[in-house]
Amino acid sequence: MCAHRLWPTVQALGRGLITNRQEIIQQGVRAYNVQNFNSGYLGGQGYQQQNVVSGSDNLSWSQRVAHSTRGGFNKVVSRSLHCGNVFFVKEFQDLENEHAHAILRSLPAYSTTTVGKDNPDSAYYQHAAYCSGVDWEKCSAQEVADGFIAMSQLCHHQPMDLEDAQHSSLCGELTRKLNQLNDQQLLMILSSLSLWPQTAAVTTPHFVGLWNRLDQVCTQRMKKWDMSQMFLVADHWYALKLSKMSVYNVQMTRLLGRRVGSMEPTQLVQYLFYANLSRKLEPFIVMRELEKRLVEVLEHVSIEELGVIAMGFFKTQTFLKSEKLIEAIIDKTQENLEFVSDASLCAILKILRKSVPGTRWKALHNLLDVLEPQLPRLNHMCLLQVALVGNNLLVFHSGVINAIAQRFASEVKSLRLKDIERITFALMLYNYIPPSCPDIFVKIAEELRQKERISEINMYPKCFVSCVVYLVNVGLFAPDLISASLQPSMLNLLSKTTHYSDMGREVNELDWALQIEGPAAYPGYRLDPEHRIELTKKYVARIPSRSARDLTHQEKLILEVQEKLAAILGGTDFIAISNVLPHIQTPDLVFCTSNEGEPVELPSEYLNLEPTALKYPSLSKEGVQWNAVIIGGRNSFIRNTNHLQGNVQMKKRQLTSLGYHVCVVPHMEYTRKSLRAKLACLERVLSDGSSLAIDSRMETALVSLKGQAIQQEEMYG
Repeated sequence: MCAHRLWPTVQALGRGLITNRQEIIQQGVRAYNVQNFNSGYLGGQGYQQQNVVSGSDNLSWSQRVAHSTRGGFNKVVSRSLHCGNVFFVKEFQDLENEHAHAILRSLPAYSTTTVGKDNPDSAYYQHAAYCSGVDWEKCSAQEVADGFIAMSQLCHHQPMDLEDAQHSSLCGELTRKLNQLNDQQLLMILSSLSLWPQTAAVTTPHFVGLWNRLDQVCTQRMKKWDMSQMFLVADHWYALKLSKMSVYNVQMTRLLGRRVGSMEPTQLVQYLFYANLSRKLEPFIVMRELEKRLVEVLEHVSIEELGVIAMGFFKTQTFLKSEKLIEAIIDKTQENLEFVSDASLCAILKILRKSVPGTRWKALHNLLDVLEPQLPRLNHMCLLQVALVGNNLLVFHSGVINAIAQRFASEVKSLRLKDIERITFALMLYNYIPPSCPDIFVKIAEELRQKERISEINMYPKCFVSCVVYLVNVGLFAPDLISASLQPSMLNLLSKTTHYSDMGREVNELDWALQIEGPAAYPGYRLDPEHRIELTKKYVARIPSRSARDLTHQEKLILEVQEKLAAILGGTDFIAISNVLPHIQTPDLVFCTSNEGEPVELPSEYLNLEPTALKYPSLSKEGVQWNAVIIGGRNSFIRNTNHLQGNVQMKKRQLTSLGYHVCVVPHMEYTRKSLRAKLACLERVLSDGSSLAIDSRMETALVSLKGQAIQQEEMYG
């Protein structure tokens, strides 16, 4: 997509889905420039101690983030940028639901159960012209309904305000007599209400009185209706933009939830659309039955309808467990990639990212193979989902990531801040420096400095701070951006938002990273020492103990490796589990050797350090070499490689900066092996990264561990 195609273009595309949906859905989005991208290699060295040089457009050292009167904050650059208050305004509309509804409206199978928001069925309106001056209290329910419908028709061509005092009598009387109308008249009133211009709020007197009473009456009558009637009424609530607020939609999805196992394909698609709007799938729905039914109907729905299904699952946070269904979705997606619209592909990729099990990672990699040629035609939102689809399983595809990084680096100004944050996260997670030109990390840092981003940062401060943290994770230290992230006004803003409750961990990590490997002359903001201690205490990892009953897989692995290393070193006094880096979520193993490689007992002053203290190698003994052993658990390596993922690579880099010899025990080589094979793995790891002289220690350790096993067997039978 060319750089000049900014977000308004995407908004226009969404409107096109409503007005010209048939062509768009059938043909997909194809108006994109084809670009050639260079393939690269799986990197991982990071930006070692690299600082982004300040230029004329960069933030000055005098920059601060100050609270505005509305509770936001402004970047203030004293030399060149003056900002007033920045208000919270939603800049990027969510068009997913409009797209899904446009799909349903475009297909004949849904013609009798959906309505166009801007084009209600003209067959409803066959009533006499509205007469002013009528005493509505003396009119029958039918007459009041006819009057409201006629007034709505007039309003459709000559917009009026529903809240105008002249409509009080009509609206009030209609509200009181709604229950006297038959089902068809009730539907006509719902449809007529959508002809009026949107009121200032859903709680304005006339509007709230009408829709609340309509909601009550529809909900009361719902059980008497068949499924088609229920869907049609639900669609009228969607046209009124009240699906998320109405009791009707919630009650309807609950009532029909017991019938999902027997629904026809189109019924199932439409049901999941309304479930998406209510953001809830009823807990009594047996997912096994629902997934079984989806497998049966999948061949009878289009790829666009599959997008609606996927959106229904993702928005209700319901993820798939049936591998048969997951494989069927992947197969159908691959077969229809040339025709699927961006929005539908986004929804499908979102649900796959959360649902594909580790045993099916190859299927995900194969999907990325097929997606690669389609990348030039996809918009930014869809490209981002392609980049993220392998994140949960750490499935990396260099060709795909390189192409997306190149595109995003070239078009960074047209990306949302959230898009920038997510692509930075993906690259950090994969510990990958793409060969994009221009350099995507440098472009991201430059973009975060732009005054045009101020309003977005006000709305999404977490995205800004997370971006800076991810840049630091890959070794790129931008002092001005770090200072903006750690200043008190930003921290106060983050702490006041419940959605950002996890940000304490990130800002704590950022401050510790500055201390360990940041620029020596860093003049910017830092965390208050007491605040950092509080955060570190809150997030510091526990030291696992064999007496604990709720050990995680990672903690069990740490304890097992500690046992083996103690046997190799000659005793438990030579090795300890320690939070060397107190801001990292998992502890490591530490041991010392002499310059000749012989084990040395750990100094008591080191063992007695507070859990929240940064564990510098002790200098109390001369000629001592310090070693840290990282236990690379299930999520420490990129799938099917020996490359560390980003957070573990950062840990290794920081331990090295402190002065430790660092080695990593890979779980895929160590676990599920015989005792001799495990010791062989540790021998290789220690030989490659530690200061220990191996000699004949492995054979000695093997004898010792076998003896311990025999003793335990005799003790416990």
